[in-house]
Amino acid sequence: MKTLNLLFALACAATAASTGWAQALVANQPLAFGSFAPGASSGTVTVSAAGARNSGGAVFLVPSGSGSVASYTVSGTSSATYAITLPSNGVVVLTSGPNSMAVNNFTSSPVGAGLIGGGGTQTLTIGATLSVGSNQATGGYSGSFNVTAEYN
Repeated sequence: MKTLNLLFALACAATAASTGWAQALVANQPLAFGSFAPGASSGTVTVSAAGARNSGGAVFLVPSGSGSVASYTVSGTSSATYAITLPSNGVVVLTSGPNSMAVNNFTSSPVGAGLIGGGGTQTLTIGATLSVGSNQATGGYSGSFNVTAEYN
């Protein structure tokens, strides 16, 4: 009987910074990589900006811990455009005690810039890729990242 050591990784408490007049960025849902089991070699867990979760390398995804895309509501003046700034590679790390995993390749929808709709809001979703080490230690990993939406 093979035992699977499960991990759950959540990039929670995302900090949103916004600049400009009468603009707000409100976090609705954190980015969660869900439950998975690491393998004898390294791998990845990716959550796309559309919410699709995939694994690479020796990572086994656990269906019951499906994860989620980060979701924000950008509000402000109708028809205003804004620039989206996501974390650079090598900046975000999820930790569980002394153990860590890097989060890279952040993506967003819309990509790079958004347009606030006629109702004064637009949904911004964010995904990323989690790097899982070989035989990564089990635990509940968490961390945070910054997102900026700035009027053009």
